[in-house]
Amino acid sequence: MPALSFSQLRHRPLVDAEGAAVGRLEDLVVLALGARPQVTKFSLRRPDREEWILPWDVVADLPPDPGAPIRLRSRASDLSPVTLRTEEMRLGKNVLDKKVVDTARKKVVRVNDIELEEREGRLHVIGVEGGLRGLLRHLKSERLAERLAALVGAELPREVVPWEVLDTLETELTRAKRQAVYTKLAKLHPADIADIMEELNPAERAEILAALDEATAAEAITEAEPEVQASMVQMMEPEKAADILEEMEPDEAADILSDLPEAKAEELLESMAPEEAQEVEELLEHEEDTAGGLMTTEHVAFAPSLTVGDAIQRIRDEAKEAETIYYLYVTDPQERLLGVLSLRELILADPGRRLEQIMHPEVISVRPETGLREVAELQTKYNLLALPVVSGEGEMLGIITVDDVLNLILPMIWKKRAVKRFL
Repeated sequence: MPALSFSQLRHRPLVDAEGAAVGRLEDLVVLALGARPQVTKFSLRRPDREEWILPWDVVADLPPDPGAPIRLRSRASDLSPVTLRTEEMRLGKNVLDKKVVDTARKKVVRVNDIELEEREGRLHVIGVEGGLRGLLRHLKSERLAERLAALVGAELPREVVPWEVLDTLETELTRAKRQAVYTKLAKLHPADIADIMEELNPAERAEILAALDEATAAEAITEAEPEVQASMVQMMEPEKAADILEEMEPDEAADILSDLPEAKAEELLESMAPEEAQEVEELLEHEEDTAGGLMTTEHVAFAPSLTVGDAIQRIRDEAKEAETIYYLYVTDPQERLLGVLSLRELILADPGRRLEQIMHPEVISVRPETGLREVAELQTKYNLLALPVVSGEGEMLGIITVDDVLNLILPMIWKKRAVKRFL
């Protein structure tokens, strides 16, 4: 058991300097800053049921015995309620029984108790506790459960999350404060953020996405399971959702919009910038499991007469938005595909040589209607990180990256293996 916990303090009687009862401790207020937030105020429930907020400084003694009353420095007649500051937070109301993100273990935890530490007369929050033990303490049944566990030779494990690694979720904070709270979460890998959001309900996901910057939110959504992606976007405000969709690769945005109701998808497309919306609309015309549905229109293509040195400079200047630059595609003025070369070949080539002199004119490509299986077979057979998609006239329409294919194929393989286990 921790030295001090919120459940041990909540509802404890309070007496004034003369020993007269003044009520019970209802809640603790912390200044939600730093690794170990300091308790600055507490909530007093008076005998007449009125609630007062008092400064923690009026507490004179905090006995370790959970049954002993907490003694105040002042007489009851001298107590005067104060107000909460905007940056302060109530532990019982905003943290206990709520969900938090353990950013160290990258998981969602429900808070069953809160650990505290008294140091130099000040009370600090050091962590929160989830799991069975914390729940039993919250329900005042921890001692009984310990005795029962001892009879069968078992132990009650503790699940403690240090305050410095957690982000709170279900709070009544303002939008600005939410953005401050989620700074820890935003530093995680997008795949970890996606895993965490999949443990939450749609409203909680929307709260997090609204607080994250568009680029981080976009990456997190694209890492989520397909069935979750659409619900994330649908719960957001249209303008925010449109901004996030614009940050995504066109093929990823198209995949999400294709899973939304038609009216919602149209609303979001109208909210997007015209250029981005047009690219996504073109991709939506293709079936999802075809080359056209898999491809992204973001790729690097240069004229055959361009020199190696100029191509490298253009990559530095213009290719930041491309999904991949492992390959450079050479096209004519009508955007017909003429050849391909790898980034490695470009870097190792003489800067004065033209791309048409070092490109490979025989390019493995597919048509927009090509099925997923054939796309996967070609990428596997020729070890391609990206596969160009061309029209019947040879115009380059986009590329299919290997990760997009794996995202569709791997779940199929896992499902087949799962079925075989039960046959």
